[in-house]
Amino acid sequence: MTSYGQSVGKEAPLYADNEDAAHANDLAGVWAVADGAGGTGIFVGEWAQHLTQGIPAQPFADLNKLSNWLDGHWMPFFDRYRPRAEADPFINHKFMYEGSGATLATLHRQGDRLHWFVYGDAVTVRYQPTTDRLVAANPDLRQFESAPYLLNWLDFPKADGMQSGVWSHQPGQQYALFTDTLGQYVLMAHAALSGDTPSLAALAQKPTALGQRAQTHLTHWAGKAGRFSELVWNPLRDALTSAATFLTYTQQLRRQQLLGIDDYTCLLIDA
Repeated sequence: MTSYGQSVGKEAPLYADNEDAAHANDLAGVWAVADGAGGTGIFVGEWAQHLTQGIPAQPFADLNKLSNWLDGHWMPFFDRYRPRAEADPFINHKFMYEGSGATLATLHRQGDRLHWFVYGDAVTVRYQPTTDRLVAANPDLRQFESAPYLLNWLDFPKADGMQSGVWSHQPGQQYALFTDTLGQYVLMAHAALSGDTPSLAALAQKPTALGQRAQTHLTHWAGKAGRFSELVWNPLRDALTSAATFLTYTQQLRRQQLLGIDDYTCLLIDA
């Protein structure tokens, strides 16, 4: 399998800060994205990077396996960043009492089976171009209404924050991992184009930024003729050819108010 990925920070091109992270090992069949949660703790981008770089060869089949992995994985991060935290009392307080939080999504290929895992509101999908069918690990748009569960070296992972499952691979099937806001765009666009408008309409009634975005999707896609592949999937795929192309792509979606302000990361995997 071959992967294509890009990641861009919310302030690009002015600032390089990006609290997302991604890792792809096509040969081993392991892919991951993580989103450092800037509102929780400190060194969250570094924590997201630490998580993705340490993904094990075996998938997280249950909470016990996730907990055991995290238990053996957090100490090097703590040892590395504790001296930096101690240099500033404010940072040290956040580090010791809030830790570092991130969402995480992984995909492991084992034979003709793809094991997916999500902690928090990261998005994992499979897509079949021949039928134009998109399936999300968690398609419920309400997941974006509240603060997500976060993996934190300071705390035990929660069962309610974790979802996992297995997809059988079919010829030509593709897969993608997204951090939350870009994944949200894909799910909203698919809901609008596939006729699942009640979910978007319910969300559009909410007096929130997410509700306004749902209404924008309803209005934007209502007049569009074409398949999801032509209007959404293929443009996304084409945008992954370079960092500059991906930046232009996300900036255009932001101008159309189809995409919220955030860091954006996508890994797309071809069979």
